Amino acid sequence: MATIHDVARAAGVSIATVSRALNGGARVNEATRRKVLETAHALDFRPNHAARGLATGRLGNVGVLLPEVANPFYGPILASIAQVAQQRGFGVFLADSREEAAAEPELATRLSLQVDGLILVASRMSDEDVTVVARRRPTVLVNRLVDGVDGVAVDAAQGMADLLAQVALLGHRRVCYVDGPAASRSGAAKRAGITRAAERHGVELRVEPSQSPTFVSGRAVAQRVLDSGCTAVIAFDDLLAWGVLTRVRELGVDVPGELSVAGFDDSLQDGMVTPGLTTVAARNGEMGAVAAAMLERRLGDQSLSPATEVLRCNVIVRGSTGPAA
Repeated sequence: MATIHDVARAAGVSIATVSRALNGGARVNEATRRKVLETAHALDFRPNHAARGLATGRLGNVGVLLPEVANPFYGPILASIAQVAQQRGFGVFLADSREEAAAEPELATRLSLQVDGLILVASRMSDEDVTVVARRRPTVLVNRLVDGVDGVAVDAAQGMADLLAQVALLGHRRVCYVDGPAASRSGAAKRAGITRAAERHGVELRVEPSQSPTFVSGRAVAQRVLDSGCTAVIAFDDLLAWGVLTRVRELGVDVPGELSVAGFDDSLQDGMVTPGLTTVAARNGEMGAVAAAMLERRLGDQSLSPATEVLRCNVIVRGSTGPAA
């Protein structure tokens, strides 16, 4: 089995440089880091995380806490985090709050005992609880921003406003918005964005609550959408939109001839929905990669000022929306 000495010798660098490269140290340039990682992979080098933890105080793991692992929106985020972590020699521990905001602080506490840093995805915790978690372990937020904590998010308000503008351009003047979880920060941004855009474009907006951001909840709210007399419906996420679209078509409603349907996230694979769902690309895979890089930066130097990044999202028009009847 290859040792760290073998990697250093083959890469032509010192043992200390190999250690810093594998541990995500900030004092290694990217070219050297890549060379060390490629050499370690070629030699099938396996770091001894237990020994490294005793020597450095590092556990060799990062923790990811998200609201619902079954939601396809989170898949690309988790995949990007796992890819970066694997490249850096970290394991990934996962916790799922099952859309229960009250469960998150305890789950974060349990995770923090087993990992070097945390990534909180679309966290429903209060700002105060997030700050407490970040004091305990280096923490990065995904799809949520809190002052003093590293984080990356998409501009959900901008994306939803642009989507409403696109629907208004098709002549729709009565639009139903199927809302998401009350505790969702991105949900609040979406509500604000679509409300402002509706006022700006002279659209009457009706808001319908849902039990959860799921396909089943979308089916459950579909009849209320039809009863509202709206000619278009926009949902908090693609799963809700998919549920609405499926149920109204079962009821004999033509989409988009009689009712236009749109979602948010671009989380469904091509062919899952007929007609194809108009939506907003939330760049979730990119958010995961940025978050992993932010956590690596924070683990390398915890004295750095907090970093935040907001990504612009764009509307993707497909067959589920058309001119108002």
